[in-house]
Amino acid sequence: MRALFIVLTSLLCSHSFLAQVSIAIVDEDVNAVPQAKVFMQSISDSSRVYHSLSNWDGVSICDYSLNAKIILKIHAQGFETFQDTVLLKAKNVITLQKIQNLEEMVVTGQIKATSLESSVQKIEIISSDQIQKSGAVNLSEVLVYKTNIRINQDNILGSSMEIGGASGQNVKILIDGVPVIGRQNGNIDLSQINLSNVERIEIVEGPLSVNYGTNALAGTINIIMKKQVENGLNISIAPYYESSGVYNLTGAINYRKGNGSLSFNGGRNYFDGWSRSDPFLELPKETLADTNRVKTWKPKEQYVAGAGYTYAHNKWQSRISGTYFQEEILNRGFPKAPYYESAFDDYYRTKRADFVFSNDFQIKSAKLKVLLAYNYYHRTKSTYVNDLTTLNQVLSESDGAQDTSRFDNAMARIEFNAAFSQKLEYQIGLDLYQYTGWGKRILSGKQEIGDYAGFATLDWRITDSLVVKPGLRYAYNTKYQSPVIPSLNVLYRVKKLSFRGAIAKGFRAPDLKELYMDFVDVNHNITGNSELKPESSWNYSFNLNWMNKVRENGMVKVELSSAFNDITNLITLAAKENGDYTYVNVGDYSSFTNKFKLIYRMQRISIMADFAYVGRYNQLSESTSLNQYEFSPELGVNAEYQIVKQRLSVNVFYKFNGSLSSYSINNEEEVETRNQDSYSILDISLTASFLKRKNLTATLGVKNLLNVQTVNVVGQVQSTHTSAGGLNVGKGTTAFLSLKYNIEIKKK
Repeated sequence: MRALFIVLTSLLCSHSFLAQVSIAIVDEDVNAVPQAKVFMQSISDSSRVYHSLSNWDGVSICDYSLNAKIILKIHAQGFETFQDTVLLKAKNVITLQKIQNLEEMVVTGQIKATSLESSVQKIEIISSDQIQKSGAVNLSEVLVYKTNIRINQDNILGSSMEIGGASGQNVKILIDGVPVIGRQNGNIDLSQINLSNVERIEIVEGPLSVNYGTNALAGTINIIMKKQVENGLNISIAPYYESSGVYNLTGAINYRKGNGSLSFNGGRNYFDGWSRSDPFLELPKETLADTNRVKTWKPKEQYVAGAGYTYAHNKWQSRISGTYFQEEILNRGFPKAPYYESAFDDYYRTKRADFVFSNDFQIKSAKLKVLLAYNYYHRTKSTYVNDLTTLNQVLSESDGAQDTSRFDNAMARIEFNAAFSQKLEYQIGLDLYQYTGWGKRILSGKQEIGDYAGFATLDWRITDSLVVKPGLRYAYNTKYQSPVIPSLNVLYRVKKLSFRGAIAKGFRAPDLKELYMDFVDVNHNITGNSELKPESSWNYSFNLNWMNKVRENGMVKVELSSAFNDITNLITLAAKENGDYTYVNVGDYSSFTNKFKLIYRMQRISIMADFAYVGRYNQLSESTSLNQYEFSPELGVNAEYQIVKQRLSVNVFYKFNGSLSSYSINNEEEVETRNQDSYSILDISLTASFLKRKNLTATLGVKNLLNVQTVNVVGQVQSTHTSAGGLNVGKGTTAFLSLKYNIEIKKK
């Protein structure tokens, strides 16, 4: 509304021969574009030239002849340069087109916000636009297309990942820099991380242990949430439907006035379960309590909610926020023979709560950041005996039928960022963590770990082309001896070429369960090991990319990269001599990754093709004739064609996962082989924006067009969480519809 008011009032001019002419510069959403460079040259008199900057209302004013024909050129950061011949009128409105993904800014592992191309570390961005067009609801669904990342699905423990051949317990997951807690079997359930209010996702492959400590050994994923930046009110609502039985509804309210902004968001995600026999399209209905009650993909219901308040002043900014998550997974059991009148049903209930308080202080040219956070995670398993004739439920009294675990994390992070000179910036900081775990499967019912670390990084721009970034972290831990963690990153840029190289140490601390597990019943005897050493690694990587900007709104980019990750003191569960199990450090593991990426982007078409060849170390190669590394290929393609520019596009997401082989020794000292077949995922969607300001966005698509449901595994050890037919990777071919409607009321 403010921009329209500007257009209607500030552009009114006198109709004299020489008049005060105003030019309003706006973006595609009719928002004012301030500080744009304006160049005007008369066609009839080339010596008559005018330069100016648009004011904070996006308006440039000058004395010029009405109806004069001029060459108008406007340049603004983040927008395509406008150049055209214009006939000056009383009302002149110029709309600039945003540049797509050319100068994205990143913060993960950085001393200050840095452009993607200037970052010393290699960072990949997934934008909110990509999330919308893929139809992804949670983190698992958007990472499934990424090469060098493998997503694994467990019916009960949820979605997990590995990066570069290293398991998900070596991957740090952050939300606005705050670690996500609540690992089951070492992994964060990615399907519990909702993307409805996400601005972008930053992915760093390789160690960032200097910056973020434990678990950042193989990679770091930082999820950046949306914040209100303009004065006024913004309301959004986003329903989502998928034919496999997904019914979601999320929404957000953001309001900013002056220095303060307030935000609320929430939603419900519901999935009624899926099996191979389910029809393609089915609405919820009552069903018989027979053998069809058992679902391959378990029914689940999630609730999410969040609130935040930000106050920004000239020299400081404070933000307080809280989020809440609740999930229930229902694992219906097969009716018991001989009469099939009862069944065991398991309920897995998870609650997460996160509270964050952050302060940023500007002290002359330096900045002090203080981050305080408390994370709460609670998970229960309840088993009921369900009478299928009366539908009455009674808690089961069998061993292991009921279980509760709780984990808390209190953290404080302090960063001081400053510069010795324009070419030498530094960051020093403190990380203070206090982890606490409760549960009957933890020794003595409760255990605590304190981890207190100091870290420092230096960003030294030796020349305009060469940047060197060393780093160091030292920690004191109350339960184990922490290693000293160094890193060295180098960036060299010359013309269109960029070279990045890194040598970095990473580590993963043993978690509370690995140290203090006490799981003993008639079926289990698993104990922790308080003498465990942290896993540590050395990572060596390089990245070479060539980028050529095509015209002013396109580019061609080619990347070659290679990385070697060498892990020592690997922690695993192993059998003791008496047949019981405990956690031990078993030796070494390494992985080797080669990648090739091609990005081609023009006005209407964008193609990203990414090939990875990942090798995983085979420890048995030391004593047998087996290959030292087993390699697996991966290919990802993400293509977009804008049928109507900025309004209608068709999108293709494809991922090929090559076959995997691994080896083990059985009780007879024989080598056993485990082979997992290759498979592909193909999704297609159509995204359209409606209304003048694109307030309504709709995405209609089809997921899993190749109808891949399970992947055959030969030599697989079955468990209660896996399917006897192989690994579950897809719910068959499904259709989805995603809508997002924004209401904006802007105020000056």
